[in-house]
Amino acid sequence: DTTFQLKKSSHSKKLAKQLKKEYEQEKEVESKKVVVKTEKPSRPLTPEQDKHVVEDRIKKLREDLMTMNGDEAAALEDPDSEEEGTFKKMLKRGEIPDATTIHQIRKQRQMARDAGDFMPLDDTVKYENSKSRLVREDDNDKSDDDEDERIDFTTNTGALDRQKMRDNFLRAEHGSDEGSDQEREWEEQQIRMGVSAIQQVSSSNDLLNMEQDSQSMPDAMYNNGYHGIKPFPGDAVMAQVPRRLPLSATENITLDGLIKRLKERLSTMDEVHRVHRQEADKLEHDMEDSKDSIVTCEASVPRLEERFKFFQEMRGYVRDLVECLNEKVPVINVLETRMHNALRNRAAKFASRRQQDIQDQCHTYMTSKAPVVVDNEDQARQRRIAEREARRARRRRAREGKSISGHHEGLSSDDEENQSEITKFNQERDEIIQKVGDVFEDVVDDFSDTGCIRERFASWKAGYGDTYREAYIGLCLPKLVNPFVRLQLIAWNPLEENSKDIEEMPWFDSLLFFGFQEDEALDREDDDVKLLPAIVDKIILPKVACLVETAWDPLSTSQSCRLVNLVQKILRDYPTVNAKSKNVQALLRALVLRMKKALDDDVFMPLYQKTVLENRNSGSSVFFHRQSWTCIKLLGSILSWHGVVATKVLQGLALDGLLNRYIMLALQTAPFNQETLVKCQAIVSTLPKSWFEGLQDDKTIPQLENLCRFLVYAAQLLDKATETASDTQRRELRDQKKNINKLLVNIHALEHALKLS
Repeated sequence: DTTFQLKKSSHSKKLAKQLKKEYEQEKEVESKKVVVKTEKPSRPLTPEQDKHVVEDRIKKLREDLMTMNGDEAAALEDPDSEEEGTFKKMLKRGEIPDATTIHQIRKQRQMARDAGDFMPLDDTVKYENSKSRLVREDDNDKSDDDEDERIDFTTNTGALDRQKMRDNFLRAEHGSDEGSDQEREWEEQQIRMGVSAIQQVSSSNDLLNMEQDSQSMPDAMYNNGYHGIKPFPGDAVMAQVPRRLPLSATENITLDGLIKRLKERLSTMDEVHRVHRQEADKLEHDMEDSKDSIVTCEASVPRLEERFKFFQEMRGYVRDLVECLNEKVPVINVLETRMHNALRNRAAKFASRRQQDIQDQCHTYMTSKAPVVVDNEDQARQRRIAEREARRARRRRAREGKSISGHHEGLSSDDEENQSEITKFNQERDEIIQKVGDVFEDVVDDFSDTGCIRERFASWKAGYGDTYREAYIGLCLPKLVNPFVRLQLIAWNPLEENSKDIEEMPWFDSLLFFGFQEDEALDREDDDVKLLPAIVDKIILPKVACLVETAWDPLSTSQSCRLVNLVQKILRDYPTVNAKSKNVQALLRALVLRMKKALDDDVFMPLYQKTVLENRNSGSSVFFHRQSWTCIKLLGSILSWHGVVATKVLQGLALDGLLNRYIMLALQTAPFNQETLVKCQAIVSTLPKSWFEGLQDDKTIPQLENLCRFLVYAAQLLDKATETASDTQRRELRDQKKNINKLLVNIHALEHALKLS
């Protein structure tokens, strides 16, 4: 049989709430009156009074505890129970009851429930023994909708208060009979609808689904976390009763269908098993790899420890080396600047003296002279003339001692110094060289010797080549050794006669075979192989460019030859030093600018009448021919850079800026004779032959047309002189004409040569 529990009407609940609220308000008013009567003026309490107040409060809290445990307090009011009386006395004294007493009290409460003398607040128990599953949610609701219906246990009002609460509840219960018939009818309708719905659901389910659901429902509820929900008591009974399947559920079940579904399930399980097997194999393989990795790592610990120690030492060494160089580089810069200034001052002194001599000679050999006035300037000029003539006499005696023939006045470089100037320059240079040796005097060899530094990095490359390449040490080494190389190059001057070659210096020997192993093949892509070319490009070339700007004299044939040989050797022996390098371009710009400066400042060609120049022994004629030979010497110095400086730039400097502007003017001014022909031969001999190899037709380059016309004019003069000359003079004139034809052929002026022939 199914038991149904009827619910109280909402109207009765409202009446009960209202009565309870009125009762609480009346009680609150009475309590306030009592507090007002008993209130006294507050004053300070003594320690004994304070202790009594605390004890009274504890006693009141114990009484409130008894009130909150309403069931236990009601049980303690029974005088027939000796145990409950004992429990009541323990609570009043503030003692905590033991486990036996609590167990006895709970046992008595359970017996009271069984006897029917106890009305529980939670009526869930009476539904647990029922076999019905139709229990509404509102029937077992232990809480009211409004907070005002909660029972207040904060004050101990005694049995009178509890009697009033019972009366209020009975009055509310009697007032709930009005709508009971309608509610009962509505509840019966809902029950009938629920029963019919359950029958429809049970008849439409499949047999297999029913079995699966009945077996998996408790597990699913447990797995989803519903541990506190108990199944209905009727579920177990319904699961044990044999059910009769409806006809629609058995019509579609066949043996083939069952076999097919079993096979599908088997294949699914096989697939899952195969996946699990693969995962297990993978995990086993990973475990084996992990074990091997552990063994490998343990075996590599000593090697890694040694590697770590090496790199720590290398790190400290590099830091110390960089700090040392940061301290020494400013000192090196100062010394290098001092040496360059000394060379610049000496070169400037030579250039100034040469220009002053030209001015003095030009003033001396002027055709229209003003009255001579002796003053301080004239005295200084006379002193300069005496010194100049003395230097020329010494050079002449030196040539005679060496049996040098074919020399012309103006070809020698006036770069001689007196003893005091030489001594002063040597003292300054020696002082700089001494300070160069003291730069690394306070530094150990590991940080001051390029050989020690090379060994450090060579050991790194030999032991840990991969990290050496990853750190790009090959690209950093030129900058690292830069201070040491510059320090050794401070006193190096390739313009001097006995200058040391760079390949003979200590830094070159120590870095020559860096990174090279005898038992290994040479790797051209290795940066260490390019160490020396990089040093030449980044250190030597800037040094040479600085010397070109400060010390090179283009009018000095010896300096020009030494400088040309050095630059050609660098370009030939170090292929990485090419025209694309910025330092090479800077060097070429310095060369061109220095030659332009020489053309503007050092070239002077005086103009005299032919009658004055016919007297070869006159001072004006000597000065004129000396200046013309100086221009020819400068022409050869400029053209010696053929192959280094671009052809177009070189032709602009040598042919347009010097030959056609100064030399041709001197040739046309002077009478044509054997000396003039020698000058023409010297001019043609300085011209590079490669300029005439690719010319088309029978014409030479346009810049030499003036020279060709002058040679043709000289040949015509020789033809006229031949008519009135003697036989001996005719042979000399014919030889001069043949030499002119050769000169025209040499410069590829074939058209002019054919006319003469």
